[in-house]
Amino acid sequence: MSRREDRTQRRVVITRHNRPPANGRFARPPGPRPEGWRARLPGALQRPLAWQAPVAGRAVAGAGKAARRSLSATRSLRDRLRRMTRWLPQTLLGRVLVAVAAILLFTGATWVTTRSPLLAVQHIEVSGGTVVTPQEAITGAGLRRGEPMLDVDTGGAERRLLRLPWVATATVERGFPNTVKIHVTERTATAVAARPAGGWVLLDATGRVLAERPDRPAGLAEVIGAGAPPAPGAGFGAAGPALEVVAALPGELRKQVTDATLAGDAVTLHTGSREIRIGPPTQLPAKVAALSVLLARVGNRSVAAVDVRVPQAPVVVPTAATPATSTPAPGWGAPGPLVPGKAKD
Repeated sequence: MSRREDRTQRRVVITRHNRPPANGRFARPPGPRPEGWRARLPGALQRPLAWQAPVAGRAVAGAGKAARRSLSATRSLRDRLRRMTRWLPQTLLGRVLVAVAAILLFTGATWVTTRSPLLAVQHIEVSGGTVVTPQEAITGAGLRRGEPMLDVDTGGAERRLLRLPWVATATVERGFPNTVKIHVTERTATAVAARPAGGWVLLDATGRVLAERPDRPAGLAEVIGAGAPPAPGAGFGAAGPALEVVAALPGELRKQVTDATLAGDAVTLHTGSREIRIGPPTQLPAKVAALSVLLARVGNRSVAAVDVRVPQAPVVVPTAATPATSTPAPGWGAPGPLVPGKAKD
């Protein structure tokens, strides 16, 4: 299609061509002349194929150039790698020796790095202890300054700390690059027991012997009738029933108890001249509740004993000079006659 101006008649004439121009900018060179059966086809069907068109030809040429560039880059990279690895041995034995040397070098560098002073224990932090001093905790855990951090056995250190009499729980953590943290939870003394040769030992609620003391500590009940206590760090199983009863008492009442006497598995407490009959350490919540009510009702009056062996029927045993009466807690029924010194079961 072409456009020209007819100046004689002041109009523009547009001519439409039925075929592409033979020359010029948009000319398309003719393709090869058809041969064979295509030569007998009409002229419209003898046009060049798509792959014969100039645009398609340029696309194929561009793809060919890209492929050649990619192939050239691959060859260049391969040649560069060959030049870089030219110094490596080319035989199997040489390659094996190089691999072994690399492994040994890496292992040696790792060993030197992990055993260097930069990764050695320099600081040991201890928290949570009041009776157990920091030095006792460090010695008990088996830690030492200067040892490699990777050699610190946290599980073994925790087990060693649990062997200390006062330690209930222990946690050991590594804080890289050079700090080890220890946190302990201590046990609480619940009662004391006398040694036959003299002196006293502290007991916790589980029966573990915590420490030895030359004098009796104040504010702790004495366990009587359980036998000779073992060395610190061991368990005193025979005192278990008495310790269980003492641990179940309210704090204020526990401070008033002077001793807990065992007769088999029956426990009897004493607060001065007053006797508290608990019996076996069963139904302790009910027995403690009944005991609290009876003591509140009795107040400062002089009574011989308070019996809560049967918590549903607690009894107050008066002194010998007072008429024998029982004083049940509210809701347990009216008072009735009692035999002095004998509990009403």
